[in-house]
Amino acid sequence: MKPRRRDFARALLRSFSIQGSWTCGSLLGPGLAHALSPLLVRIYADDPPALQAALHRHSRPFNAHPYLAPVAIGALARMEFAGGDPGTVTRLRSAIQAPLGALGDEAVWTGWRPFCAFGATLAFLCGTSPVAVAVAFVFVYNLGHIALRLWGLRTGWQAGREVASALRRSLLKRAGKALVPTNHVLIGASSMLLAGRIADDSLSPWVVAGALGAALGCYLLPPRSSGIAVAALFAAWGAWLL
Repeated sequence: MKPRRRDFARALLRSFSIQGSWTCGSLLGPGLAHALSPLLVRIYADDPPALQAALHRHSRPFNAHPYLAPVAIGALARMEFAGGDPGTVTRLRSAIQAPLGALGDEAVWTGWRPFCAFGATLAFLCGTSPVAVAVAFVFVYNLGHIALRLWGLRTGWQAGREVASALRRSLLKRAGKALVPTNHVLIGASSMLLAGRIADDSLSPWVVAGALGAALGCYLLPPRSSGIAVAALFAAWGAWLL
């Protein structure tokens, strides 16, 4: 029996609490089985022993980025629906852990979250009210977060056992890489604007010019040098103030 739309909706909603039962031993395993259960119940509605066996094998240790766990939910449910051999399903489950973890770390922790944080910082330093900045940050960040979960569940279900190839072809990896230099620009501009506010709390032409120069410098420098560059900018500004 094919899962219904409401089964996918319930699985997606449960994916938000996939870390709720996290332990050092099982990691995301129980949460993954909990999120998968609406789909598994539909698949194995007429075979309770098969349902129990499926829930048991999906409760075993599993680790991935929580925002991309819906990719695994969709792919594993598709294989279960297709009547895949339990051993093959388990091997796929093990194989996709590392790619989902690495891709999520790059796209979210290194790309999207710093982009939203430094964008909010820049908006505040340019005079936007703190409340507006906080509301905008929460809205924009979670818009991307929820969209990523929706995309992940759809991609996993459509790809099934070919999910690794689907991830390699997706724009997500390239988007994560593209956000890194953008974040460097925001870091450089925010640092000089913050220094300007500490000095005289104004957006003078010199401060704006310094922010643009810092943004360009952080963009052109190698990624690992941006932190050193920002520290040097602050040191130079402090020396000039003294």
